[in-house]
Amino acid sequence: MTNNEAGTYSSKNKASLSTNITMGIQHLLTMVPGSIAVPLILGNAMGLDAATTSFLVAANLFTSAVAILIQVYGLGKFIGSRLPIVLGSAFAPLGPMILIGNQYGLPTLFGSVIVSGIVMFIICFYINKIIKFFPAVVVGSFVTLIGVSLAPTAFNDLAGGYGSETFGSISNILLGLTVLMIIVLLNRFGKGVIQSVSLLLGLAIGTVISVPLNMLDLSPVKSAGYFELITPFKFGIPEFRADAVFIMVLFCVINMIQCIGVYAFLDDVCNTETDTGTKINGMRGQAFAQIFSGIFNSVPSTMFNENVGVIKLSGIKERSTVGASAVMLLIISMIPKLSVFITCIPKPVIGGATLALFGTITAAGISILSSVDYSNNNNSLVLGTGLALGVSVTFTPNVFDKFPLILSMLFSNGLFVVGLVTITLNLLLNHVKVKK
Repeated sequence: MTNNEAGTYSSKNKASLSTNITMGIQHLLTMVPGSIAVPLILGNAMGLDAATTSFLVAANLFTSAVAILIQVYGLGKFIGSRLPIVLGSAFAPLGPMILIGNQYGLPTLFGSVIVSGIVMFIICFYINKIIKFFPAVVVGSFVTLIGVSLAPTAFNDLAGGYGSETFGSISNILLGLTVLMIIVLLNRFGKGVIQSVSLLLGLAIGTVISVPLNMLDLSPVKSAGYFELITPFKFGIPEFRADAVFIMVLFCVINMIQCIGVYAFLDDVCNTETDTGTKINGMRGQAFAQIFSGIFNSVPSTMFNENVGVIKLSGIKERSTVGASAVMLLIISMIPKLSVFITCIPKPVIGGATLALFGTITAAGISILSSVDYSNNNNSLVLGTGLALGVSVTFTPNVFDKFPLILSMLFSNGLFVVGLVTITLNLLLNHVKVKK
């Protein structure tokens, strides 16, 4: 059954206003922490002042909203998948962006985002020839590693976040685990609306609990402004360098592989089968959004597995709920006080909620892998070798520190390694015929 045949995401299937609002907030709160982390890390690594970094965060929220709207509702017939997929800033190209930004400055950084987006848009015209290299054993390995690699990040947040003076305190861990258990129990025993907004309730209850524990600091909200428009080319006319564009394209290809995994996760959650044409339209939509992001001072976007996890936890699949989250993001991006308020949610609360989501991503990867044929041992070798190397690199990335810079950045990325190894072994073991 394809998505179109199922009618799951048809515009005829519209959620109620209350559902759009509650689920929109839930999707928003799920994607914002991970999405704004990229401009925050980028700003810190480049030594940018607080005002510039705050603008990058707002620009990220604005361009993420546009990327979501393009994906959910489409531009014309061939741009956007029209599926309930949330997009936010991509972590895959973060290393190259820091390198480019420090060496050449923001105009060159955003110039490389624009040109690499154009290159990815062109690649999308040939993606139907590329997708055949991503069978279930490859995609399942990739999705599983996404969940496994993200879980430690969530657990660090649960403990208070790196650099926190209270990191690992009993109060942090108990609060984070309480949020996790609230979400799990509401999802298991809650009914109707309660079950569908289990994540939002977990975040809300956790935030309330944090108040008497003196974990909620709202002072940044007081100093934030009331209104600010996101304007194009804020930091000057983009500059273009071949080396910067080349390295950005390499890591945007990794990002593309991750997005292919999101379609598999969505199909697993919704019991659908997204056709190749829809995937291609979705990838074009993402590439188009990347070009837009570079123009509006932001970074490449990626499809968020964690928001597919929200769909799994809530059972609500209507794309209007994702569209609602995009509208909220647009509003928040222009009201600094609101965007800053979201960043004030305590780390242990965020960690407990995201740990539940990353668990569903891992489970989805395992579910995809359960459909693989292991009878002739070839797929077992593909899966085992790919995951073993991918996990190893994820948790020991400094092994490649002595490699040339570009190779070091590529091979210290677990998702790149698991993709490279599983694709290569799948071709060698399952498609190359050996003469006997």
